[in-house]
Amino acid sequence: MHQSDPTRIPKLIAALQETWEGQPDLTLPAFLGMLHNRGLSWASSEEELLQLLSRIQTEHPSLIDGPLNAPVVFTTSSPRFSVTMTGSKVVVRSGEDAQRMPSLWTYTSFRPAGPGRPLVITDEEGIEHRLGVTDLATVFDPGSAPPLAGLERTEVGAARWLVTFASGERAVLGQRLRVWATHGRETDVEAYAWGRVETLEPGSDMRLAPADGGKPIVLGPVREIVLLEV
Repeated sequence: MHQSDPTRIPKLIAALQETWEGQPDLTLPAFLGMLHNRGLSWASSEEELLQLLSRIQTEHPSLIDGPLNAPVVFTTSSPRFSVTMTGSKVVVRSGEDAQRMPSLWTYTSFRPAGPGRPLVITDEEGIEHRLGVTDLATVFDPGSAPPLAGLERTEVGAARWLVTFASGERAVLGQRLRVWATHGRETDVEAYAWGRVETLEPGSDMRLAPADGGKPIVLGPVREIVLLEV
């Protein structure tokens, strides 16, 4: 198509709109600045612009209305949650209280989701969970997370994992380790400073070397590990 052909403009504008709708919290100048930071310049071709927009749409889609091909983190408000969805599991973390124990359950379906839309997920018992209004959807590649075997805390970056145990306890491993244990109607939470993962796999005890040396942090047999974000 010739560069001066005006029929190319609607396609470009539509691509810009769809990409911006994936991050509507950005002002237009901030959105254009983000494109510049991602490599767009005066010398870029329109085809290069479309390719860049496509990559950003993959990372922050404006609409998700079908089966997930990769894990997604939904950031919601009213109330504030961080919701990780895999192909079958949902992990809900409070966006207001990091001390609150995350919930984990299996889902069967969800309503079309994206910024500005309510996040409504149906569990395997047919109950709809209304988890606020989506502010941002972030698709991530599990392969970009550092491997857990021998992981050093300095290698974690922004990655977070939910770990569930045969005892019913739950933990989130990130820059710190938080462990929740429920006793009747009460839930206790304890935080640990750790330095290195010694053992972390389903069926084995979770063992971490503490940050200051000394005796290992040993928790019970691991039931499941879910990558929450990277």
